[in-house]
Amino acid sequence: MKSTEESRYINQSIKKAFSVVDLFHSENPKLSTTEIANELDLLPGSIYPILYTLKEMGYLKKDGNKNYTLGLKFLEKSNVILESLDLRDTANPYLRKLATSLEGNAHLALLHNYEVLYLEREEGSPGVTINEIVGHKVPAYCTALGKMLLTNLNQEELQNYLRQVQLKKRGPNTITDPSELKTELSQIEQKGFSVDNEEFHDHLLAVAAPVKNYKNEVTAAISVSFPKSKFPKLDIDEPVRRIKESAGKISRKLGSFK
Repeated sequence: MKSTEESRYINQSIKKAFSVVDLFHSENPKLSTTEIANELDLLPGSIYPILYTLKEMGYLKKDGNKNYTLGLKFLEKSNVILESLDLRDTANPYLRKLATSLEGNAHLALLHNYEVLYLEREEGSPGVTINEIVGHKVPAYCTALGKMLLTNLNQEELQNYLRQVQLKKRGPNTITDPSELKTELSQIEQKGFSVDNEEFHDHLLAVAAPVKNYKNEVTAAISVSFPKSKFPKLDIDEPVRRIKESAGKISRKLGSFK
């Protein structure tokens, strides 16, 4: 049971909308307005605004007999979840191998609402661990993962990002000038990897490479982070090679043709 304190945050209209959605299942794929109202012990007129809204947003579909079924929007959303799960399962062995062989922390992330959302981590170097990193979000502009993911934005999306996000100083080498960041992203796209050289945290170095889908779009990225003392002269050719190679293998398993 939820406490009274928690219950007061429940939006009754939203709760009622989800109650409508929950009525649909494999044995009951079609329902009329009257059937829905009866199941919820409500008057048909009281649920019409909910049904209309769900239909307009694609979460319900109405057929010629005025029966409702679940809309394709649910399939679209379920694919997002399934792709994320498949992505994690596919990437995990490669992350584990990178973390062990390079003695760093290997990560998998995607861009969510213009922020880096961590999906997975394999720990190889406790000195650079961020606690409870799975599900954690960090800025994109000052991380290797984020800069790699930002390369998939078109010019309009990138301009929108730069209007919304303040490029604050986070580490000694954070890029805070929008023009400089755009130049950096262009170079990253050409090289096929990105580097965070103390841009997000002091004494931390990270290298990231893109994970691409069957459309050859950058949908995620992997990275390995190290204490900078491990590469004081930024001699990172070997980590870059291994990380790019692993990202390419993950991409091909996800259907990328390059």
